[in-house]
Amino acid sequence: MTAAPQSRTTSGSNGTAVAGFVTGLLSPLIGLLVPIVGVVLGVLGVVFGTKGRKQGSSTGLATAGVVLGVIGLIVSIAIWIAAAAVFASN
Repeated sequence: MTAAPQSRTTSGSNGTAVAGFVTGLLSPLIGLLVPIVGVVLGVLGVVFGTKGRKQGSSTGLATAGVVLGVIGLIVSIAIWIAAAAVFASN
């Protein structure tokens, strides 16, 4: 007597979109404290968000990841420029 194979059910979540959202969300927050990490997280948010938009049917988190990633990049670069200006003036 053999057991019938069990089929896997997917919940419909898009892991790449979630990764884009999480990295995009962390990017502006961490970018205020450590701009280089904010830049890296921002780039990852944009990359994962873009991939997530291409993979899944639900693109809300992926779009949020792209938008937050871009915001994180802007914040991190602005902090970097401000810090450079402060150090250059001294």
